[in-house]
Amino acid sequence: MKQDLIPLACAALSALVVCAAHAEDKTDGQWRGTGAAALSATSGNTSTSALLLGADAYRATADDKISLGASINYARARIDGVQKTTANKWGLGGEYDYNLTPQLFAFGKLGLEGDKVIDLSRRVALAGGLGYKVVNTPDNTFTLYGGLGYTTDKYGSLQTIGDKTDTTFSRASVYVAEESTHKLSESTAFKQRLDVFPGISGDKAVLAKFAAGLSVAMNSTLSLSVGLSDAYNSKPAAGLKKNDIGFFTGVNVKFGAL
Repeated sequence: MKQDLIPLACAALSALVVCAAHAEDKTDGQWRGTGAAALSATSGNTSTSALLLGADAYRATADDKISLGASINYARARIDGVQKTTANKWGLGGEYDYNLTPQLFAFGKLGLEGDKVIDLSRRVALAGGLGYKVVNTPDNTFTLYGGLGYTTDKYGSLQTIGDKTDTTFSRASVYVAEESTHKLSESTAFKQRLDVFPGISGDKAVLAKFAAGLSVAMNSTLSLSVGLSDAYNSKPAAGLKKNDIGFFTGVNVKFGAL
């Protein structure tokens, strides 16, 4: 992967932040979710195009909660007169929470992602542990997570990370995260989340993802959104940068029970 392509690669945003933030979860057992789309294009002296699609859904009861998310990000740009793909990412994720008390819960989560631009065929991230709802009101939530994780990266060709050259790199890690949602007004909501996997075995890489999104409702089902994400890898493959930053604006559509 050439160095000049990396700054142009937009990060595939977590669907849980791409979509409109909801504060305290409704626990009636009904599925609720949001789909999001962002598209941009330029022509003339500069020719670029980018597409971002995302969706998230959740189902919560008094006892447990299931969360699902997916995202796709594709972009092309004319670089030195040649059209090149600057982003080609996908991501899938799921989490199950089981309430132990009104504030404390056990969780297990699975994340899958790929990035053709850096030849990452598949990354599988598992994590489990305990979470604590520090704040959980209709207008604001703040949750902390802690536990253990295991991540495996599979590349399509040989990569060099540190002193190892291979196509597969794995690591056990500690897992820590925090997440908050905020209802700023009747029509405006904000959400952010930070996930960190400090490696304790294997290549001991530290992986981190931060995503934040602001949504403004146009009506009961449609809203405009703006967001930022940063994916960090302390030990990327040779020739790649540690940070991959993305910025987006788009439209969100609610689905399921209102």
